[in-house]
Amino acid sequence: MKKLRKALAIVLSMSMVFGLVGCGSSNDTTTSAAGATTAAAAETTAASEAGSTMVETAANQVGTEDCVIGLSILSMAAEFLIAMVQGAQDKADELGVELIVRDCNVNNQTQVDQILDMINQGVSCIIVEPWDSEGISVAIDAATEAGIPVFTVDTSGNSKDIKCWVASDNMEMGRMAGEYIAEYLKEKNGSYSGKVVNLMASLTSTSGTNRSAGFHEVIDQYPDIQIVEQNADLEVEKALNTMTDILQANDDIDAVWCSGDNNAIGVIQAIDAANRYYPQGEDDHILVVSADGGMEILDNIRKGKCDACISQQPITMGADAVQMAYDYVVNKVEPKSDVQYVGLFNITTENIDSKELAEFGLWAEQVR
Repeated sequence: MKKLRKALAIVLSMSMVFGLVGCGSSNDTTTSAAGATTAAAAETTAASEAGSTMVETAANQVGTEDCVIGLSILSMAAEFLIAMVQGAQDKADELGVELIVRDCNVNNQTQVDQILDMINQGVSCIIVEPWDSEGISVAIDAATEAGIPVFTVDTSGNSKDIKCWVASDNMEMGRMAGEYIAEYLKEKNGSYSGKVVNLMASLTSTSGTNRSAGFHEVIDQYPDIQIVEQNADLEVEKALNTMTDILQANDDIDAVWCSGDNNAIGVIQAIDAANRYYPQGEDDHILVVSADGGMEILDNIRKGKCDACISQQPITMGADAVQMAYDYVVNKVEPKSDVQYVGLFNITTENIDSKELAEFGLWAEQVR
C-alpha cells in the first residue's frame, strides 16, 4: 500500500505538470516531472520498477473472488453506452467479479479523477472509454505506476501502457459510409460527383477522428465530390443547429455522413424544419447515413428519413472488454493483439428486416 500511495503521489505531481503544458504527450509529461530534480527522477524510476512488479504480482495472485474491475465511460445518457455497460455488467455477473462503473459525463478532468479514485480503492484492473485521447494519459500513467493494468473500450488513449483496445473499427466505419455515399452519388448523378456533408463526431476521441479519416480515405479519391465539413460533437441540438446553417448556405446537398446517431437525429430534424425532406428515390432527396444503430435511428430507417446506419455491437464490446480484463488478471492470459475489433453491419431500408441482420443482432432491441 505504501508503494501504491507513493506511485499515486508521483503521478498526481505529474498531473500538475500536465495541466501546465496542455495536451502534450505522456512522454513529454513524464520528462517534465522527472526533470524537476535528480531525486524526483530517481523516485519515478523506482516507482516504475515497483509498478512492473505489482502488475506481475496482481496477475499471479488475484482470484475471481478478489477481482474488482473499474469501468469509466463517457455518459450514461447515451443509449449506446447504456448497452455497453449492460454487456459489461452481464459478463461481470457471469464471471462472478465486481464491476465498479463511473460516468464522467464527457469531462476529461472528471474521468481522470475517477480513475485516480479507482487506483486509491485498489481495483484489480481498469477499463476506460476516454473522452480525450491525449488528456487521459496522465490517469493511465498513474494506474501503470500503481501496477494496475488498463484496457480501453470503444475509444482509446495515446499511451503505450494500454493492454488492449476493444472497439469497432472506426476507420472501416468511415470507409463503409464513404463507399455507400459514393455509389449513391454515381447512381443519382451519373458520376462520382456531388456535394456531401461530413458532420463529424468529437475530434478529441479516437472514434471521431478515425470515422472522419476513413470517410476521407474513400471520398478524397473523387475530385468531383465536394465536402462541407463541420463538427457537431454527437450532440443533437448542436447537430440540428449546424445542419440548419449548412442547409441555409447550400441549395444542393446530396448526402450527409453523420458519424453517430445523435448527429443523424439532429440532421433529420434540420432537414424536416427546412422543408427539405423528399422521399427516397426523388431527385432532391438528401441521403442520411448514421453510425451506431440506436432505436430512434432504426425507426427513422423504417420511415425512410435515414437511409443507412453503420451498426456497432456495444453489448458485445462491453462484454469482451470485461472478459479480456478478467483473463489478464485472473487467468494470466495476455491479449493476442493491441486491438480487438467487434463486427459492423450497414443497416439500410432494404435489409433492416433481413435474416442476415437478425443474425448480426440489433443491439437497441436488446437493451433492458
